[in-house]
Amino acid sequence: MRSAKPPERPFAPRTYGALERVTPRVYLFRNVVNSVVVLGDAAVAVIDTQVNAPMARRLLAHVRELSDKPLRWAVNTHYHWDHTAGNGVFREAGAALVCSALTREFMHTRAARQQAFLASRGFELGPEPCLADETVTEVREIDLGNQRLVLKPLGAAETDDALAVYLPQEGCVAAGDTVMTGSFPMFGQPVMDEGLMGTPRWLDTLAAIERLKPDHVLPGHGPVAHAAELSLLKRLERYFLDEVAARVARGMPLPALLADLEAQLPEWITAIPVVWGTPRYAILRVYRGLVRGEDDDPGWQQYKPSAIPCSDPGRVSAACEGLTTVASFQTAAQEFAEGGDPGSAIATARRATECLPDEPAAWVCLADHLVRGAVHTTSVLEKGDFFAPARAALQHALDLDPACAPARLALGRFLVMSAYRNGHDPAPGMSHLHRVVDAAPEDAALLADVHFYLGMAHRTQSDEPQARAAFATALRLLPTHHAARLALAASETP
Repeated sequence: MRSAKPPERPFAPRTYGALERVTPRVYLFRNVVNSVVVLGDAAVAVIDTQVNAPMARRLLAHVRELSDKPLRWAVNTHYHWDHTAGNGVFREAGAALVCSALTREFMHTRAARQQAFLASRGFELGPEPCLADETVTEVREIDLGNQRLVLKPLGAAETDDALAVYLPQEGCVAAGDTVMTGSFPMFGQPVMDEGLMGTPRWLDTLAAIERLKPDHVLPGHGPVAHAAELSLLKRLERYFLDEVAARVARGMPLPALLADLEAQLPEWITAIPVVWGTPRYAILRVYRGLVRGEDDDPGWQQYKPSAIPCSDPGRVSAACEGLTTVASFQTAAQEFAEGGDPGSAIATARRATECLPDEPAAWVCLADHLVRGAVHTTSVLEKGDFFAPARAALQHALDLDPACAPARLALGRFLVMSAYRNGHDPAPGMSHLHRVVDAAPEDAALLADVHFYLGMAHRTQSDEPQARAAFATALRLLPTHHAARLALAASETP
């Protein structure tokens, strides 16, 4: 008899990142983004410094548990924010920052565009990452004491500045985002002209890694790679390079190309889990590389269809006819949502903002249905199609009325839960929630929600006494608050 599935614990305390032993002297820190810890007889090095300062401090704590040797080096494999945001934490801990000369240049010249894109996807970013103290333009060796690190600038892969760190005594290569495993790869940032740009350059870079004959390849995202994982990555790249190029050569316009190729994707591709990248993103990336003009806006984002579902214009118009209050629009949108039509629910809520543009509640309603609609898409980046306008709607509500408690709560909730999922600082969200508390609203249900999300913020900070106190306050205000009850129970059970 099959055992019962354990109950879900959606609000439980989380562990942000975990060490995985690859060899006795090499560890992979698995998180949203991976880092590598290398131990030598005289010193320690870290490769890639995590997605934000809180995660970098968690990684640093693990390093201190592994070794009391000096932390001498922190290496960046490429310029992306999620691999460099912890640079300042490791510099303060005594490490010298080192990367390729191109990486240092790109961290300066491409930071603003990258930051704007990530913010538009709903990611809270801290200060710009610290730039490297030293750069390399050719192969360089670092000795940690009976432990050689060979820094090898490789050229183009997901970015144009790919650098690998070869550990010959360990049989390992730290590849950064040149290698990604466990889910469908991101083949290049949507607002940059780099990555899988219709040429085999990335395949050439993978071949350079394979010529080192490593026993283990440590990827920028996902589990440790071996021959099977590298083979799958190469097969994916070759498939999209060939299939998109064949359709472009036939003069197929992009909408037809997307429909034709997506309808024919083989099962070995569609079975790959989606977290960040998607097959559609791969198609758009290669298409961009094949058709770009010199004056085009960089990246493939301008080609991407929105992930927000289409609405039924006739049904939306009929449902909105004669509506004059926010409450009536809310009821109509809710009926579409409950009927499994999130596109029409969002369109109805948007119609409310057009008819009642000066009503903050209309903008809060739109944000609510956008966030709810994001549940129906799996890619984190696709969710940004919903999150970016949702945040803009909430900000517009607060511009109309800075004392609008529902908007302040919704924005605080969004920021806190993002921090809870990704391990970054919940303070920006907490500031919105505290402003609601300070205003002392009489709505007990709203105030209970505020204290629940303050509890989640404290939980993100690993402050369980404060978290439990906030959950208890939420239950005192609203004894039927199911989420607060689940959160309290999650802290009591293993």
